[in-house]
Amino acid sequence: MGKFRAIWKHEVRQTNDIARSLVETHKVAFGWKVFIPPLLINDYIRYRNRLRVLRKNLIFTKQLAFDAAKNIFQGKEHAWEIRRIEIKTQEILDKEKKGFYTEKIRRKQSNEIEALINYYLDLMKTDQSRYQKMIKAIYPSKGNYLAFLNGLQKLEEEAIQAAITTMRKGTKKERREWFDKVRATTKNVRVAEVDKIYTDA
Repeated sequence: MGKFRAIWKHEVRQTNDIARSLVETHKVAFGWKVFIPPLLINDYIRYRNRLRVLRKNLIFTKQLAFDAAKNIFQGKEHAWEIRRIEIKTQEILDKEKKGFYTEKIRRKQSNEIEALINYYLDLMKTDQSRYQKMIKAIYPSKGNYLAFLNGLQKLEEEAIQAAITTMRKGTKKERREWFDKVRATTKNVRVAEVDKIYTDA
């Protein structure tokens, strides 16, 4: 269905924009390394791997929520879809040995996922097929949409805060700096997109 494709294409594109902005400073540095191809290739591989992992992490909750919303829209039980997500995230948690994913993070993400499911369902229920028009059908004004995005960001920040306090990778200061950067970059990308949606005819 075109509507599903339009929504998911937008989420993937936005995630890619955020991920690329976040790893901008880690891009391949050309200069003298062009004379030593193995070093250049190594830098490129590290950059590509970092980008791939970052995209996967950023889209994790969106993928779970989108799949659930699509199933609910097509007639599946809402409660079962939530349960299916709980089972999947519990399986990930059970396999986690490095402390990157914890029960506290999982609990906070569940609030974000629920909000995203409702958001995707609202988009799917419109009679529009283009993403920008779906947004305008639900949020007639820019202020309405920004208010929703601010609420969503607060839920995301709760999960980020849980990660800062429970993850064991890096120092707390390093984690704080990284997640502050994620938060600021996400907000900047979203606000730029909102401006475009509400200035386009």
